[in-house]
Amino acid sequence: MNRLQKANEYIQQSKEKVTSRPLYHFSPEIGWMNDPNGFIFFEGEYHLFYQHNPYDIVWNDIHWGHAKTKDFINWEYLPEALANDKAYDTNGCFSGSAIEKEGKLYVMYTGHIDPNLGFDRDEPEISQSQCLAYSSDGVNFEKYPLNPVIGKKQLPEGYLICDFRDPKILEVDEVFYCVLAVRNEQRRGEILMFKSHNLLDWTFHSSIYQTKFDDNTLLECPDLFRINDKDVLLFSEMPCDPEYSDQIKNKTAYVIGEMDFEHGVFTTHKKGLLDYGHTFYAPQSTQGKDGERVLMGWMHRWHDTMPPKEYGYNGMMSIPRQLSIKNSVLFQTPFIDHQKYFRESEVFENINLQSEMNIAGTEAGYLKVISNENTKKITIELNKNEEKSTSFEFNLEKNILLINSDYGSQEPIVLDNCFGAFKGEKTLEFYFDLHSVELFLNSGEKVVSFTAYDQNKGTGISITGVKTELKEVRFEAFGS
Repeated sequence: MNRLQKANEYIQQSKEKVTSRPLYHFSPEIGWMNDPNGFIFFEGEYHLFYQHNPYDIVWNDIHWGHAKTKDFINWEYLPEALANDKAYDTNGCFSGSAIEKEGKLYVMYTGHIDPNLGFDRDEPEISQSQCLAYSSDGVNFEKYPLNPVIGKKQLPEGYLICDFRDPKILEVDEVFYCVLAVRNEQRRGEILMFKSHNLLDWTFHSSIYQTKFDDNTLLECPDLFRINDKDVLLFSEMPCDPEYSDQIKNKTAYVIGEMDFEHGVFTTHKKGLLDYGHTFYAPQSTQGKDGERVLMGWMHRWHDTMPPKEYGYNGMMSIPRQLSIKNSVLFQTPFIDHQKYFRESEVFENINLQSEMNIAGTEAGYLKVISNENTKKITIELNKNEEKSTSFEFNLEKNILLINSDYGSQEPIVLDNCFGAFKGEKTLEFYFDLHSVELFLNSGEKVVSFTAYDQNKGTGISITGVKTELKEVRFEAFGS
């Protein structure tokens, strides 16, 4: 039995043991999941691949899981797409992307070699290269016989092959480009671009983005795309070495600018964060069925407690977000059929809140609060029971958001300038599920994600304020 068959048989035999999966955030059938991979709209459906260890709830033995959907709520799990069964990917099929060419679905991923995997990192023995696989039916994949297609021969001098990963392919004017994350000899992150006319033969094109030495960051999971007349480059940031882990937090950034593909030059206009929480990483985007740009990210608690082992899985994705640019800011708005999958429960208008307002909530749903422009302070608690809650405290006078939770062991999240220079009514939209909250501020100008896997969280909702005027409070439970 080969490794792919073994993984698929294990999943089918064991998946019924999994419990407590979120209701409308994507999670694996079983086992560990991290980065979204190969996110693409293909033959009328959205396909999502993902880093997957089917055998345990910890990172190890990385395969590519696979599922597809039409609405991001109902998912069909497909067989594992890739297993680490070749000499060039023997220790893992790491992150990558997908593209359609002449009716076939191609995926490019990082083949990982590390004989000490799981033990002390020995960089001279680690090698990462980019490998290709293809499928005629979008389900069963064949690895290219001449893999790897981008490896040590294509990587210029001055870069380390031990950190050379996460290919994202795009096509511009019938030419294929691939952006890749790499560590340079100064041990800092860069994003390189490679070029091809057939997806099989690749040459180095340029370095399109470099971190500053003093930033002490390594980059992962780059993504390059165009919205209207602007180019957008995404990447995830992490400490370049363990010694910087106390000062550098894992986060995901975007850069709006202009990409000159002919000369391989990216000109930066503005940089920002995609998410201001501590649990959003390695997002990947695709062009949707109507041309919109859709994004999904991995929601994970860095350096924190894992779910209870009896859950049988670990990891979930954000809800899909549609991207747009307004006033040089990247906006993100939920990309799900809200009207179809959330039922209206309670709507309150023109509220003069003197103390506390309580709503009988549910495990998963949606809460929208629109404050009057004169509102100064408001606190919203979710997952509330007699003793615990997740609290969102808005000081609108000082433009500060403070998030504290009695669940998990995360440090508080403080967001300064949470509404920017925005004046007038403030709109707060919460999408909450069994183990997560995604908060969209002012129609997605900023987004904050939070996760906690604690069992038996409360379901109550409360809104507290003194002399607080609210234009609208809308609560909707998930499900028909």
